[in-house]
Amino acid sequence: MKNKKQIEKNIALKKFRRKLVSRDKKKKKRQLLQKIYLDTKQSLEGDTSIENVIDKWMPTNLAYLLSCEQSDFHLSKIVKGIPENNGVFLVPKNFSLIDYPEESFKFIQNVLGALLTQKYSEYRIDYSQCTRLDLGAQVFFDILMKDILKFFNRCRRYKKTFPRVTNIKGTGSKDVNVDKLLYSVGSPVIHSNKSRKYPDIVPYELCIHDREVNGDPVKIREQKDLDTTKLVDYVLECLKRLGRTLTTDKLDDLSTVIGEILINAEEHSTTKHRFSIGYFHEITEEGKHYGVFRLAILNFGKTIYEKFKDPNCPNIEVVSKMKSLSDQYTKRKYFVYKAFEEESLWTLYALQDGVTSIAPERYKKRGNGSIQFIESFFNIKGNKKNDDDFSIMAILSGNTKILFDGTYNISKGYVNNEPYKFMTFNDSGKIEDKPDSKFVKHVDNYFPGTIISAKIMFNEDDLTDEI
Repeated sequence: MKNKKQIEKNIALKKFRRKLVSRDKKKKKRQLLQKIYLDTKQSLEGDTSIENVIDKWMPTNLAYLLSCEQSDFHLSKIVKGIPENNGVFLVPKNFSLIDYPEESFKFIQNVLGALLTQKYSEYRIDYSQCTRLDLGAQVFFDILMKDILKFFNRCRRYKKTFPRVTNIKGTGSKDVNVDKLLYSVGSPVIHSNKSRKYPDIVPYELCIHDREVNGDPVKIREQKDLDTTKLVDYVLECLKRLGRTLTTDKLDDLSTVIGEILINAEEHSTTKHRFSIGYFHEITEEGKHYGVFRLAILNFGKTIYEKFKDPNCPNIEVVSKMKSLSDQYTKRKYFVYKAFEEESLWTLYALQDGVTSIAPERYKKRGNGSIQFIESFFNIKGNKKNDDDFSIMAILSGNTKILFDGTYNISKGYVNNEPYKFMTFNDSGKIEDKPDSKFVKHVDNYFPGTIISAKIMFNEDDLTDEI
């Protein structure tokens, strides 16, 4: 009996201690929120106009989009032509920045414009008509919505009459695959923590790295390695569903693809944020059992072209070569307005071996990352297009889109007796000759940063039996 009383006493004591710890944590959280509130309020310097509130309190990424003149989401552009729809916004049937940019960009413009102008108090994002939902488009939209909600919360803490928006909700799709994306890594998960479990889907939820918080170069490298390892381990776990694992070569290829994309996104982000997200879909049809891995990595800020075009670009030698190449294209009349412009050429050139906007003395071994991840992508999908007509990768930066599907592969040669890899998207294999306009092209809608979107099918030739 004594032992029982002692046990009950110990349990009660532990509960009391946990209660004290919990109370202390809540107190510290309240103190922190109060400090943030006071600091935020003070930042307005007495000017409480909506213009100043937006200027001072808008989160970094959305603030960049609203102020970037070239951006399709510049404040002056999104407040025009907002539809009269009582706050119900239909997601396009094909929501894809890569393949259906006009309707996809317009949809995002309308939602942002209506929210920022407080046109409606309640909003419904309706996916009922959407039958194709690309991961890149969805995560881009979710990041912007995340910033909008953060901005509204800051405003509510200071001035209760703003914002007027009281509710934002979503409607699912009639298409099962659209719903799978939405409820595994999409809006319900990111904004409401309402995820659904599907037997054939393994999600890799949104990963955000902020260099403002973790700006030390060593920590940045360490974080990139951690994120790469985490993502690769995730893919390997997914493949176990197929009773398979990647061959050693394919594993190296996948690690290279992910690692190089992450570090490129890290180094070229003006707003110092890098985002990555993905999911794995297990499929069984017509007697075949395989998997599809989708990945999107993006940043906001200067485009690839703008990085090199900047008068203060530290890699003067590379910029000089780009200018010389532009002169050759101009003489040969290769540039065509809104079809193939200098931006497209420079963006393509930036993918070549040894090309980087980073100062050579800063990263002497950098400059082959882009060509490495392109090569690794081809190694995973097979070098012949007929081997895999499903896997595809796209780069969208500013007004340039570059597509990789295996039609054109990487070439190898020597420059000054050093091995060199290049990709020209033409039959001659020369960067001086115009690339195929089907794969390297100017697009009307401007993406304010760079997004890399990949869809990779894991066929039997990519896999070995699990050991």
